[in-house]
Amino acid sequence: MNETNDITTLILAGDGYQLTISAEATARKEAMLVKSGSVTTVASNDDSAAAQFHTRSLAAMRIEVEKSRKLVKEPVNRIGKLIDATAADFMVEIVAEEGRIKQLIGDHAKEMLRIKAEKEAIERAAFDAARAAREAAEEGGIAAILAAKRAAAEKLQSSAEVASTKVADGVRFAWDFEVDNIETLYFEQPGLVELNFRRAEILAWIKGIEAENDRDPIALAAACGIRAFKKPIVSSR
Repeated sequence: MNETNDITTLILAGDGYQLTISAEATARKEAMLVKSGSVTTVASNDDSAAAQFHTRSLAAMRIEVEKSRKLVKEPVNRIGKLIDATAADFMVEIVAEEGRIKQLIGDHAKEMLRIKAEKEAIERAAFDAARAAREAAEEGGIAAILAAKRAAAEKLQSSAEVASTKVADGVRFAWDFEVDNIETLYFEQPGLVELNFRRAEILAWIKGIEAENDRDPIALAAACGIRAFKKPIVSSR
């Protein structure tokens, strides 16, 4: 029976927030984009110097906006954390009670599964006994025939008990697993294991080789299956 109703548990009081961007910032952005738009090619050192000037200007405004974003967002973050904490505190007893009842349901389901497995084992034993008695009856004897009938009756009774044993509604059993030995798993079923490299550690290793001066980072990396190279990094400073 569902006893829940559509209610508003958390209530945010106040007028809320209205976010705008200052006219000055918008004008600066537009002027800056017009100027930076003049950079279409970098074919000489003078072109590179001029381009660097524009990247520094763009980076400076980007940093200003980022600082402003953090400053404006900080009180909103505080409210968000307060909302999360308030909801979590309110839900403590509910979550605990939900978990307690689910545990009871799960324990009952496991017990029903155990009972059903036991009855299935009895059914298999009764089936084997009935078959053995039938085979003995085929060799003759009233006693053997009666034994075969008794075994058949026991089988029917056991089957009826198994059929009547059901797990409660709303409970299902799903497969799960824990890996005991990932090396064994990878050896037997490599397609079930995902391998990945550690980028930061590899870069630190290559830089360390270069710092030693007497070894070739590219050659050593290649020996390990890595293609090491240097790429240009443009700085705004």
